[in-house]
Amino acid sequence: MAITKLTYTITRTLYEQQMLPQDASVLEFGEANWYGDVSNETLVQDIEKYTAEDQERKDLLAWLDKANNSDEQTRLFDTAKIFYRLYYGCRAVEAIDLHGTDASTPHDLNEDLVRDEPVDVTINNGTAEHVFFAGRVFQSMHQCTKPGGLMVHEGPLINGWVDHGFYNFQPTLFFDLARANGYDTLFFVGQLDPFNMVQLDGPDDIPALTENPDFPANPVFFVVFRKSIETKDFCVPMQGYYSGAVSDAGREAWRRMR
Repeated sequence: MAITKLTYTITRTLYEQQMLPQDASVLEFGEANWYGDVSNETLVQDIEKYTAEDQERKDLLAWLDKANNSDEQTRLFDTAKIFYRLYYGCRAVEAIDLHGTDASTPHDLNEDLVRDEPVDVTINNGTAEHVFFAGRVFQSMHQCTKPGGLMVHEGPLINGWVDHGFYNFQPTLFFDLARANGYDTLFFVGQLDPFNMVQLDGPDDIPALTENPDFPANPVFFVVFRKSIETKDFCVPMQGYYSGAVSDAGREAWRRMR
């Protein structure tokens, strides 16, 4: 549950492409801290570059300076919130976390989460793999996100990260979730050290990527869903191979990689 270079790079790109809501209401599923692979200088430069209002720029730089002169926990969690303020324009970030700071709200994510007021953005920043009933996280995020809002997911993919959590998710999960619920999808695969990342256009890109000898040993995914503007209850997906949703090439790759 940390803001990594992968998180930062993709979020900044989406911001530059005007794909992120501003003055957004943000709800984290797991309170994020700062991972530390993005330099303080980079964050300062981006605050100066992307903040249009002088007072807002001064406030963010003052907040960052204060965080850097605080205890380690305050520095890491406050820097993450500065990141959200910079790129989503949110005045505050809500977080659901059994083991977060005093700013978070305790809730067992194995249980359904329902809010009276949905939010613009929900974020699963490496939390779902630690929850036994992981599907509840995806369902709760759907329920807590406004029509047309964003759901952002990040975590371990396919292999590696041994014993990091209960699960390492497969790409088919996200493509099948998107198909079942009508989400628009952006899918990225990366590695934190050494850093690299690639964007996938669809499930047919997976076999070539995973069969490449340069495929990372500890891959992570970063997925952005945009919810349909139509109000729709969460739909549990069926795996694309069994529902007949994958292409002939995808079916052949599925058999080949077994």
